[in-house]
Amino acid sequence: MSTLWLVIQREFVSNVLTSRFMIGIVVCLLSTAVAVFVQVDDYEKRLTGYNTAVREAETEAQTWELYSKIKPKAHRKPNPLGIFNVGTENFGANTVTVELGKPIFEFNFPIWAAPTQKRGSDNPFLAMFLTVDVIFIFKFVLSALAILFAYNTISGEREDGTLKLVLSNAIPRDTIVFGKYLGGMLSLFPIVLMSLIVALLIAFSSPVIAFDGNDILHIVAIFGVSLLYVSTWYLLGLVLSVWTRQAATTLILSMFIWVILTSVHSNVVAFAVEKFPPLPVKHEFTFFQPAAEVWEQFRKERDAYRKQRGYEDLQKSISWEPETILRLVNTSSMSGGYFIVESYEVTNVSKADTTIFQEILGYQEQLRVEAADKAEKILNKPAEERERNAKFADALSRISFADTYHFAVGTIAGTDRQRYNDFIESSRAYKREIVAYLKDKKAFSSRAWFSNDKGNAELTDLPVFQHRRLSISESLSRASMDILILLAWNIVLFMVAYVSFLRYDLS
Repeated sequence: MSTLWLVIQREFVSNVLTSRFMIGIVVCLLSTAVAVFVQVDDYEKRLTGYNTAVREAETEAQTWELYSKIKPKAHRKPNPLGIFNVGTENFGANTVTVELGKPIFEFNFPIWAAPTQKRGSDNPFLAMFLTVDVIFIFKFVLSALAILFAYNTISGEREDGTLKLVLSNAIPRDTIVFGKYLGGMLSLFPIVLMSLIVALLIAFSSPVIAFDGNDILHIVAIFGVSLLYVSTWYLLGLVLSVWTRQAATTLILSMFIWVILTSVHSNVVAFAVEKFPPLPVKHEFTFFQPAAEVWEQFRKERDAYRKQRGYEDLQKSISWEPETILRLVNTSSMSGGYFIVESYEVTNVSKADTTIFQEILGYQEQLRVEAADKAEKILNKPAEERERNAKFADALSRISFADTYHFAVGTIAGTDRQRYNDFIESSRAYKREIVAYLKDKKAFSSRAWFSNDKGNAELTDLPVFQHRRLSISESLSRASMDILILLAWNIVLFMVAYVSFLRYDLS
């Protein structure tokens, strides 16, 4: 054990006393500080936009007098962990408007009266700048530092002649390998820790950022995965240092692999999957016609019900007093083929017998909700196809442990693509909750669906959207595959370095 400790101390001191250690600390701290300042400012703006949107929605809700007029909104609250990994925080919809006759879906091109809306700027240059976060710095800068610390661990000492001197003291080779690994990681540890501390200090300086206990556990998990990622790169450098004879060769080969795994690989995979998708993605326009057919079937079933009940002509079926008019306000959008909404206005409603009218509404509005659900399944297919292709691209990207690290941290932070999909799915679940709420109140056949002459609709207990954060156990469970991949890379690379050094020839 004393021999191992001496090897660790020697490796640690030789790294700490070099200029690359000081340069590494300065570069990491400065780049982390700049990235966090930018992300904190962006988070504050997104939080302000979220609070404004929520207040506007609450104000709008106070104007709803009829059940048919309600349009609850599902808002995506900014994630404070986005300052470490912004992920999908600036991607996709921030708000989903829930309307009974509208499907909830996303298309790549703008849709009039779309249910999903985005707040903030869509400037692609700004969005690209905001992708530089703490994990971006760790992914590129810390991995490069790990390579610089490890590239001359064996080959450099062989050139200097110190390796032969060390082995002449009858120190076991496995002790040397293990000691050099621990010493190298011990010298990288303070750089990772100090960078994280700087990030936290800047984050806590913001008056709007507050981390709860769950957030702190997530940050600790991110720190642990970051160390595992740095360890992977250090072990790769150690392996290459054993395999090559000259430190310069080790450095060139290491940096070549670093560029491939951190930058080239993921871009090539994304380009290849986009150009040659494993699952062909149909153009969104091709789904309009099937959706329009759903609404045509809705019309047929509704009209058949009216005819069966003898109410084919509402104007003639209802007992009217003079000067009382039923007016249909059609706000449907069949140009897109994805929804059809009709509102009814009755003048002098107190002079009309609306019993028949309420019966028809009770049937047709529930039928409309069912049609919207059918249209939603059709219109959601393009997004499902894109998601399957994206998952295929992710699987290929995981060949690079740099991308694996990015996926793991995004999942733990809750800023990955899956969490965004969870928000959209939660919005759909919220819509189903609203429908169940209206059914329980028998709102579809209620007089308050189309008139407030006998009082406004009772909406004091209208469900409010809640999109919960994942616990640390749930986050780690989702990220378990990526964490295991990083752990497997560490074990394999260490074993390769160990076996290779046991067979190392000094001649």
